[in-house]
Amino acid sequence: MTASGTPLDCTLGARMVFFLMTLALLAVGVVVMMGIARIYRERCVADLIDWKPTRSYETEAMFEEQDVEQMIAAQNEYRRRRGASEITEQDVRAQAAEDEQVRARGRGPFAQGGGFEDEDEPPPPKPRRAKRKGKWPVR
Repeated sequence: MTASGTPLDCTLGARMVFFLMTLALLAVGVVVMMGIARIYRERCVADLIDWKPTRSYETEAMFEEQDVEQMIAAQNEYRRRRGASEITEQDVRAQAAEDEQVRARGRGPFAQGGGFEDEDEPPPPKPRRAKRKGKWPVR
């Protein structure tokens, strides 16, 4: 019904025209997107939107170094309060190297081998799916 109260004339031909126009519009959209992709396939997305990183790699490395220094200073302050000896950057590097060796051997919760305690212990078997006896489940 229209606003004036007359019935709409939705014949099969009108519906077919609407359907075909919709398909044509979708096809045109796909062709346009493929054309844009073909034109810009050699360019980087960062170039298209003129994006540059906020900080350089050198600045990031400098911040990482400062972070390590601050963490060592904070840990030394805590150790001084407890009466323990202070640690140096060499101590931290030695601890990190030891942790990496443990991780490389495959022990502990963050092991590369999945964290199994014994190297000769096989990994647990994967659960098997039950085989169906027939094509359709019986209800």
